[in-house]
Amino acid sequence: MGHIELQHITKRFDNGHEALADVSVEFAEGSMTFLTGHSGAGKSTFLKLLLRADVPTRGRVLVNGVDIAQIPLSRLPRYRQNFGVVFQDHHLLAQRTVFDNVAIPLRVVGMREREIARRVRAALTRVELLGKESLFPGHLSTGEQQRVGIARAVVARPKILLADEPTGNLDPELSIHVMDLFARFNQVGTTVIVASHDVALIESMGLRMLNLQQGRVVDDVLAGADS
Repeated sequence: MGHIELQHITKRFDNGHEALADVSVEFAEGSMTFLTGHSGAGKSTFLKLLLRADVPTRGRVLVNGVDIAQIPLSRLPRYRQNFGVVFQDHHLLAQRTVFDNVAIPLRVVGMREREIARRVRAALTRVELLGKESLFPGHLSTGEQQRVGIARAVVARPKILLADEPTGNLDPELSIHVMDLFARFNQVGTTVIVASHDVALIESMGLRMLNLQQGRVVDDVLAGADS
């Protein structure tokens, strides 16, 4: 699980706005790719289609060869267990501890508490927050809260990690740290797709960059490479 292919995807909303227009692109299993483009270029719609949170007007989204539009609603939760998702606004539960926030995806699937504890500690170690599991989100810095969101996204060991403007609220130093975390997850085989407007940071990483403009892919390049 981790190979993704979009075939001639168009997404048009009821108000007539065309968020994506005839997009065809492929992501190899274990790859890391950045989606760039101005606000409204189609980045968030792109990610929602991968999650089957929305469906295309035309075209097909294939994940490991399966047309995900054909997945029955009853099987969508199982399909989405293959994904970890990181948002610009981390969506942490303020009245739950760091541990409980990270544990949510594991409790949803009924994992035993002993295994949950082991996995949560491992995830917090990877984002350098072990020791803060009993704190509440309000006691953490903005950067720490975002790293809790990342730990929650990876705690179930997803095959695919999606991030929608994950550094939008962070200063440049923290942004570099967060992007490096995504690169580390990619290095252990996770397919990573990050939507971001921070082109300078993306170019410094030297990875694949898809540039969306008005719903179309206008560039598909190795970031930072000479043109």
